[in-house]
Amino acid sequence: MKKKIMFITQAKGGSGKSVLAFMLAEKYKQAAILDLDDATTTTMKQLAYRKPVKVSFLDPTTKRIDRGAFNGLFESVIEADNELFIADLGASVAEQLPKYFSMNGIEVVLEILEEGGVQLQLVCVVGGGNIFKATMEYLAELVESTKGHLDITVAHNGFYPCSSEQEIILREYIVANQLSLISFDLVKDKGEIAMRTVENVLKEGNGISGLSPFTSIYFKKPIEELNL
Repeated sequence: MKKKIMFITQAKGGSGKSVLAFMLAEKYKQAAILDLDDATTTTMKQLAYRKPVKVSFLDPTTKRIDRGAFNGLFESVIEADNELFIADLGASVAEQLPKYFSMNGIEVVLEILEEGGVQLQLVCVVGGGNIFKATMEYLAELVESTKGHLDITVAHNGFYPCSSEQEIILREYIVANQLSLISFDLVKDKGEIAMRTVENVLKEGNGISGLSPFTSIYFKKPIEELNL
């Protein structure tokens, strides 16, 4: 495969998809950034300096993924010069993704990808605490719909730590379904100053290249350690 597209997905809003997309955009400077969120503009604002390409997937009438738009996206990827594409799926699009795979057949998607030399990697964000149940339910739906045919990486958002019981459930599920597991946490320092600093940088949409050394220190290590 010559090209790769990462779908950052999770139907639970606020789970950290856009934060992960920001980290990946900073790690891979040459990647093309796609915003597949039909409801919010978070990625467009946070990554404004990277000029994300807005792609609408949902049919305005049925609120389901438009098959033509989905296929058209891959055709555009095949024709583009970039080798890596990072796509942030909004909650509404992410919710429909497993349904799209189930209704249209994962084999159809794979055929399009293989013919065009494109690898699709699904990165499903999960979190502990009060979002654990919802994020795990979505992960299970995604795994079921892809039938083991697509590479799924589970990305645990460290901002939502797992309890001991949740940690066991997550790891057992990962092993049972032969998935990959990584962790990410943009704000390891949970102090008020660090949280406010990171929040302001994300809101400004200018990335981290122009930050002072003392401000950029909040970002560099978490991004370097991101195993994706």
